[in-house]
Amino acid sequence: MRLLKLAKNANAVRLSEARAHIESISQTMASAFFYEDTATNPKAFKGLGARFNNTTGQSGKQIVNAGGTGTDNTSIWFVTWGDNQCHLLYPENSQAGLKREDKGEQRVMDQDGNPYYVQEELFSWHMGTSVRDWRYVTRIANIDVSQLADGNVDIYRFMRQAHYRNRGRRIKAGRMAIYCNSDVMEALDAAGTGSVNTSAGHSVDKLRIRPMEVQGKEVMAYRSIPIREVDAILNTEAQVA
Repeated sequence: MRLLKLAKNANAVRLSEARAHIESISQTMASAFFYEDTATNPKAFKGLGARFNNTTGQSGKQIVNAGGTGTDNTSIWFVTWGDNQCHLLYPENSQAGLKREDKGEQRVMDQDGNPYYVQEELFSWHMGTSVRDWRYVTRIANIDVSQLADGNVDIYRFMRQAHYRNRGRRIKAGRMAIYCNSDVMEALDAAGTGSVNTSAGHSVDKLRIRPMEVQGKEVMAYRSIPIREVDAILNTEAQVA
């Protein structure tokens, strides 16, 4: 409270203090989108990983197996966003995204039982996932992280396969995006930058991920599909069989 009373802009101070909580909640929801499963956590929602985790099921046709085994794997996701493809949900009469409420001045106790006053805030986020048509989501699973870092994974072969298995490539009914973590992004950059010899004997630059502008911001893209780096995508995924 004393800090807020001394501050020239109390709202800016409160937002600065809230950023860590906002980041934590955002990472939790991103992780849930990829990994939560109502079968193991009834309070959560069913994320993409629980829907595309078996290569022998119907949705298994949308899984590209990169060959990794063990529990040091990661994934790349191709998602087509749309009302009839894949989209997020939130309860009726609520709002999409994070809700931040000012609860005003509250009297609380420290660890020694001494009272003091705080400005309290409540953060809440209600979200679910709907996959209306599994053909619009593709997962490259079983990417061995160490082999990828060493350049021993033909990652662009798997990218090509995932691209052609996603119906959003040819049915323009939504917006496509690719999701991977920073280690995969670096590997894509390393594998896609260099030079190749043409049939005419000339050396030409090779760049398979290129910058493009999305809503006024420059992002990297593969085949004009923006790539989003997501910290929540793990390097410790179990093998998808």
